[in-house]
Amino acid sequence: MGRTVSSFRMALEQEVATWALYRRSLGIDSREALDRMFNKARTYCSASSNAVRPVKFEGMFMAMAFDHARRLEDLGVCIERLRLEIHGGE
Repeated sequence: MGRTVSSFRMALEQEVATWALYRRSLGIDSREALDRMFNKARTYCSASSNAVRPVKFEGMFMAMAFDHARRLEDLGVCIERLRLEIHGGE
């Protein structure tokens, strides 16, 4: 017997496809930024699949938000290191 529920990866790609008109309305730089966001959703596809959410966009959005949060934390650490380096550990 085959699957009755599509995989999250397939559902993700279907959801991304529904944003095609939105994507086309953006400028080139913004399109690239949107593509990067969708790629982050793909990066965390396994985690989103394990969350078993009825609305697939929730998993996509959480993956993108999670990636942004991690990057902000990393930037905060880098900024603090630079501050300490510039001020001699003060």
